[in-house]
Amino acid sequence: MDLTPDEDQIAVVTATADWCRAHMPLDESRSRRTELWSELEAMGWTAMAADEVGLDHATEALVFAELGRHLAPIALLSSVVAARWAGKEGKVALALPAADFVRVFDGQEATHALGLFDRRLGQFALGRSVRGLDSLDPSTSVVHVEIPATVDPIGDPAALHLQLLSASFAIGCADAARDMAAGYAMIREQFERPIGWFQAIKHMCADMAVRAATARSQLCYAACALDAGNDDAAFHIAAAKSLADRAALDNGRSNIQIHGGIGMTDEALPHLCLKRAHLLQFIAPADRAVLLAEAGGVT
Repeated sequence: MDLTPDEDQIAVVTATADWCRAHMPLDESRSRRTELWSELEAMGWTAMAADEVGLDHATEALVFAELGRHLAPIALLSSVVAARWAGKEGKVALALPAADFVRVFDGQEATHALGLFDRRLGQFALGRSVRGLDSLDPSTSVVHVEIPATVDPIGDPAALHLQLLSASFAIGCADAARDMAAGYAMIREQFERPIGWFQAIKHMCADMAVRAATARSQLCYAACALDAGNDDAAFHIAAAKSLADRAALDNGRSNIQIHGGIGMTDEALPHLCLKRAHLLQFIAPADRAVLLAEAGGVT
């Protein structure tokens, strides 16, 4: 299995990165432009998984990692999955069910929401656009709605698709934290030297790079396994999700530590990556039973 991106994939990822830097910079994630979603639709990302587009999951994963690096709207995950497996057009909010209610993220201008209910993916009608309030992740909003009386189920491959794309977002988040920390270590000086000169900071940045690279390698393998229809694709996707979430969380924390005192402030950017990482870990989390069963352990 060749995990090296081909020329077409590199071109798509490069174009995505260029667009994101120009139209969706990370430092604007707390107050995105109202027209951003329509621009994402115009670029084709909300429908990129549709059958007629013909993209494989490996390419999707690479593109979503780049979108995740810029903290793209969280509803991209649910919208792409709904478009691919339920034929749903337009924006679809992301739902995270709780015991007595459902948290709906990024529901503005969305008429439906998609989420996992008892480990089965389903969608339900919102009935109206919900703007919501500030959430743990400042780049998105959240509102609590009643548990829907009817949830339309979506096939099992859709759940794997959501888990794969969520892992891609997390890896992008880990990449963003790594690059932010390394960039700051090169310009922040102490004792007349950049702090990146000191061994302790070097080791932290190196660990961040290793975590991101390891998670990305597993993501690529998982996406290729899903494209190939391998029997163990669910295991590899769960492993990718587990590694990606851990990389995003640990890199987010290290990024704040390397930034020192300013890293703890709301005005600085490091906390944005960490808060997005915390949200992503609740989206289609890796099932421990899937990981242990494949490894031959006790579930």
